[in-house]
Amino acid sequence: MDDNPRKRASSSQIPIVIASSECLMNKLASCLIMDILSRLPIKTILNCRCVCKTWLDFISDSFFAKLHLERSPTSLLVKTISNNPESRSLQLVQINGKPVGLRFRVAEEMKFVQEINLPYNNDFLIANSCNGLLCISETFQDGSHDDIYLCNPILGEYISIPLAAGQGTRQKSSFRLGYSAITKEYKVLRTFYSKKGPDSQPEAEIYTIGTGKWRGVHKALRSLDILMFDSFVCGSIHWVFRDEDTCVNVIGSFNFENEQFSQLSLPPCYDEGCVTLTVFEGCLGVSFFNTDSDPQFEIWVMKEYGNKQSWTKLFTGRNLDFGNLYEPLIFLNSGLILMMNNHERFAIYDTRRKFMKVIRICHIQGSKYAIAYKPSFVSLKDVAKGEQLKMLRKQAGREDDESSSAGACNCTSHDQLSESIPPRY
Repeated sequence: MDDNPRKRASSSQIPIVIASSECLMNKLASCLIMDILSRLPIKTILNCRCVCKTWLDFISDSFFAKLHLERSPTSLLVKTISNNPESRSLQLVQINGKPVGLRFRVAEEMKFVQEINLPYNNDFLIANSCNGLLCISETFQDGSHDDIYLCNPILGEYISIPLAAGQGTRQKSSFRLGYSAITKEYKVLRTFYSKKGPDSQPEAEIYTIGTGKWRGVHKALRSLDILMFDSFVCGSIHWVFRDEDTCVNVIGSFNFENEQFSQLSLPPCYDEGCVTLTVFEGCLGVSFFNTDSDPQFEIWVMKEYGNKQSWTKLFTGRNLDFGNLYEPLIFLNSGLILMMNNHERFAIYDTRRKFMKVIRICHIQGSKYAIAYKPSFVSLKDVAKGEQLKMLRKQAGREDDESSSAGACNCTSHDQLSESIPPRY
């Protein structure tokens, strides 16, 4: 017997966990369990799917996917560019806070690989992302395309969208994925030119996921091959609209709700600098970068979508110390803007202290490009009904759709969950 009173006191404070056949957490309301799980990191949630059948069903529920997507932090999706396919990679990087020295602290990092996350190797083009789903396609040297793929690399799910007859050989073809909040449908927009030459007119087609067919879209805008990343706002995707001299004079848009093209005016003080589009706090944004003798950039946002009078200048970046073009990727809560230069290096601009510096984020070397990406648990089982879904890896505890609900606990309906869900923080 130990007579040391300090040891006896400390040992008496150690909680004793008694093994139980029932998880104590299962006594909580289902909405509360989903709320807790939705706040965890991606890798932890993936591990939680293996804890028990009940948690697997919670995490596989479409309501959980919606809840998690609302809270999912904007991360980076970084793809290396190399002539050697073996050295190419696709990596998810989530950063936190302010950089320490020349590096950001990486909160979470995942490498997406073939046969686990992606339908094939890294020799493909990322068209864009929407709600955590990637629209990708393999592009050949002659400019033609293979089938389009829609995948969720987090879940290892994908579908193939076959091209209609003659689509693979069309000129200046471009794809973009979008979402209609009204009909809750995902759609792929394809823009192209049927023939070469100055008299060729732009055309467009759209594919609603689950229908199995392409439909024509009228009154397509020209210069559709310059669609930009990260410009999905108010149900529409946007791109800079250039004339024959490559000068930007208007913003083009396509609305996935009414399936119509339209144009938006640029901010009033546009000075013919390098133009890129972005999104800031749910508003469409424009970045003007001037690389003259006194390099600087401006970021404007459209406070009221569609109202040209609502363009507001947010930032003017000076003291850049170098004249290279940097494009904004992510606006961080700490007043920093994460930017990228010419597929080579990352930089941050401090909007409060008014300075920019080059930083390192991950160990990826060489040329690369990056997009802002929100990882999600949106399952193609829910959004791509009618399509042939393929699983790159079997979900733990699930052998097929029929057995997926076997042994699951009774779950509160989505309407009841919506009423009882705790507020966002």
